[in-house]
Amino acid sequence: MSIFPLFALLTGLLSTQVQLSELRLLSGHYNYRWQAAQTVTLVAGVLTLAVVGYDVMLTGLNIIVLLETVVCLLFYIVSEWLLAKWSPQRLVLSVLWRLVIVAGMAWAIGQWGQLSLLPFVLMGLYFRNCPFGVVHGKPFCVSFLLPSPTGETLSPPLREDGGRLFLVTDYGIQPDTGHDVLAEVQELIDEVGRQGGGILFFPRGRYLFGTKTKTKRGEGQFLQINYSHVSLEGECDEDGRLLTELVSCGPTTQGERNPWLSPFFITTGETLQPSNQFWGLDFKNPSGMKTESSSLSDPGSDGLLLTPPFATKVTKDAPAGTSTLTVEDCSVIGKYILLGMYNTTPDGNLIKELLGVDDLRPEWTTARRAGPEKAPSFQWLVEVKQVVDSNTIELCRPLLRDCLTKYEPAIFNVDMLEDIHIRHLCISSRWNGLFRHHGFPLYYSIAQAQEMDYGWNAINMKRVAHSTVENVEMKNFTNPLYVQDSREVTVEHLSVRGYDGHQGIKVYCHTCDCVFQHIDFYCHFADMMGGEGNAYANVFRDINYSNPVFKPVDYDFHGIPEGPMCPPAYNLFEHIIGFRYIKGAGAIYNMPACAIYNAWENTVTEGERKGEQIFYAMTYRVKSGLLRIITAAGFSVAQMIKTRNRSLGYFVKTFTNKFQDIDRVGIPRQSHDQFFPYSSLTNVKTTCDLNLIHQSTIKADII
Repeated sequence: MSIFPLFALLTGLLSTQVQLSELRLLSGHYNYRWQAAQTVTLVAGVLTLAVVGYDVMLTGLNIIVLLETVVCLLFYIVSEWLLAKWSPQRLVLSVLWRLVIVAGMAWAIGQWGQLSLLPFVLMGLYFRNCPFGVVHGKPFCVSFLLPSPTGETLSPPLREDGGRLFLVTDYGIQPDTGHDVLAEVQELIDEVGRQGGGILFFPRGRYLFGTKTKTKRGEGQFLQINYSHVSLEGECDEDGRLLTELVSCGPTTQGERNPWLSPFFITTGETLQPSNQFWGLDFKNPSGMKTESSSLSDPGSDGLLLTPPFATKVTKDAPAGTSTLTVEDCSVIGKYILLGMYNTTPDGNLIKELLGVDDLRPEWTTARRAGPEKAPSFQWLVEVKQVVDSNTIELCRPLLRDCLTKYEPAIFNVDMLEDIHIRHLCISSRWNGLFRHHGFPLYYSIAQAQEMDYGWNAINMKRVAHSTVENVEMKNFTNPLYVQDSREVTVEHLSVRGYDGHQGIKVYCHTCDCVFQHIDFYCHFADMMGGEGNAYANVFRDINYSNPVFKPVDYDFHGIPEGPMCPPAYNLFEHIIGFRYIKGAGAIYNMPACAIYNAWENTVTEGERKGEQIFYAMTYRVKSGLLRIITAAGFSVAQMIKTRNRSLGYFVKTFTNKFQDIDRVGIPRQSHDQFFPYSSLTNVKTTCDLNLIHQSTIKADII
C-alpha cells in the first residue's frame, strides 16, 4: 500500500515512452530508419504489457477496476486540459502538477478502490499520444534525448574586420543577470543603425528578452532591425560551439489581423513593412472582395496591400535568359525593383501559364479573380545591376521567364535593407511546447490556438537583401525562420531543436534567389520547409531531418497568400535527406499549392508508405467513414461559434454543405501530381512509386 503511488508513477512514466504510431513500423509498410527511439518504444511497450498482465493476474479485470480506470482516465484528461489552459512556462510547474495528480489518484484508489496499475498505464499512453498536444511534453520522453547524429557540425565563427564592433556589455547590457534587456538592446540597435551600422557583439552568457514587456497583443516584445549594415553576433569557442544565448520570454502573437504575419523575436524591416500586413502589387481592377477564412482561429484577410511606387513600363519583349530590359524611362528606377506582369484576358491568360493548366478549377476562387480583376500574377523581386542608357537596364540575373508586352509588364521601385547579419548565436524561447496544429475549437481558445501557431517565432528576415543567418541554433520555436519579401539572403549552418511546431523554414510572398544550406532539423513541424506566394528561384541544399520518433515531414507549399499573387515557382531542392512527400496544403480557394518548374535533385525520402504517390495535395485528400463525419462536424461547430448562430437548422445546413464539399473535392492520391505542374525529379531515392507520375507534365527519372 505505501509503495503503490511510486509504482503508479513509474508505470505511468513507462507507458509515456510508448508512441503508438511507431508500432506501425513493425508492419514493414513504411520506409524508415530504425533508430534507438524505436527500441525504447518497443521495450517500453513490452514492459508495459508485462506490467498490465501481471496486474490483471493479481487483481483481475472486474467491474470495480474497469470503473476506476475510466474515472481516473477522464480525471486525467480534464487535468491535462486545465494544465493546457493554465499553460505554464516553467517545466517544474508542469512536473509538480502531474506529480500531484498521479499521487492524488493513487491515494484515492488506495483508500476507496482496488489497487490496479491499469489507470496509470492508460494515463501514460494518453500523455504520449494526446491528439491535442501537452504542455512540456518532450522532456518526459527518453526519445527526446536520443536524436540520431547527422554528421553536420556548426562551422567555427568567421570574424569580420570590416564593421565597427559594439560590445554590448560596454553599454550596460550584461548576461546572466535575469533582467529583461529588450529595451536596452533595441536602443543600441537603433543607435548603431543611425551611425551607419556595425556589429553588436554579445559575450558568452544568457540574455533575457520580453520578461516584463507584457501587453495585450504582444507589441514591443520583439527586437527590430530597421537599418542596413547591422549585425547581431555571439561568442563561440575554438570548435565553433555557441556560447551566447538570446532567450525570448514571451509570445509575440498579434491575432486581430493576419495572425500568420505576427512579429518574430528578431524582425527586420518593420518600419518598411509592419507585421500583420502584406506587401506587393495589387489588382488593376479590384472588386473589393475579402477572403473569409473557414478557420475559427484565423480571421481571414481584408485584402489590403502595401504597394511599392510605380517607376516605368517595359516597352519591348525580352526572352527568358536575357538580363536586359527596354523600358520607357530609366531616370527614376532604383536599385531594387518589383517586375510585375498582369493578366490581360478575362479567363486569366498569365495565371494559367504560371499554374501550367488550360483551365482554372471552380474551387480556385483566388486564381479565378486574376483575369477579371487583372491581377499581377507574376511579381519578381530583383536587383538592377546598372542603367545602360535612358531606355535600357541590366538586371543582376537573367529573366526567369519571357517578359512579354502583352502582359503589360511594369517596374516598381522597392525600398530594401542591406547587409544585415545574425551570426554565432543560440536563440531560444520559454515556450512550453503546447502545440496542436490550428488548435481545436472545443479544447483551446482562439488566442491560445493562435499563440501555438504564430506566437513563438525566432527570426523573420523581412525586406532585406544581401544578408545572412549563419551558425545559429534555434530551440523551442513554433516558427523558427521566415524569409519574407527579401532576396539574396543566405541561411547556412543552422540547427533547429526542441519542441515540435508549425513551420520550420518558410519563404514567404516575394522571396527570391535565396539560399538555405547545411541545415539540421531535430524536431518535427507540421509544415516543414517550403513556401507561399511569389517565391521564385530559391535553393534549398544539404538539409537533413533527423528525428528519433516516427513523425515524418514533407516539403510544403501553401499556394496564394493574397489575392493578386501566385504560388511558388522555379525553386530547387537538392541533397536533402529525411523528408517524405512533396505536399501542397492551405485553404482550397488559394489552391493550387505550387506553380511551375520546382525541382528535386539527389534527395532521399523517409517515412513514406511504400508504393505511394510522392505528390500529396492535402487539400484534395479523399475522406471517408468517421473522418468524413468528424471533418464536417468540426467545421460546422467552428462556423456556429464564429457566426454566433447556435440554431440546429444552421448546424444541419452547414454540415450537409460541408459533407457534399468533401465528396466533391476529394481526388485519389494517384492523381495528385496534377497539382504540381512541370516539376522535375532527378535521382530521387524513394520507396514511393514514381511510375504513378504522369510524365506528360512532370519529368521524373525512375531509378
